Amino acid sequence: MDRGIPTEEVLAEMRNSETPVHYLVGSPRGRLTQLEKAFLTKPWEDVRESVQVKLIEHEEETYVLARSQGRRDKEQSMRRRRLKN
Repeated sequence: MDRGIPTEEVLAEMRNSETPVHYLVGSPRGRLTQLEKAFLTKPWEDVRESVQVKLIEHEEETYVLARSQGRRDKEQSMRRRRLKN
């Protein structure tokens, strides 16, 4: 789900449903900042060519931090374009 779609209320329903519901949601940057120290202690794992992830368990949820060379290149290009303007 896009990080703007699920509310905490919707996520609580999914967590507490009788039938297990598995989902992937983009986390707000503020939450990732809170988990930064935990991510720093974990090694990067290759999941496929040019994509790496770090996983941490926190309050019964799994957080995935992902990075890819393609996304890095795209973000650098976007920053360059903004700086030119």
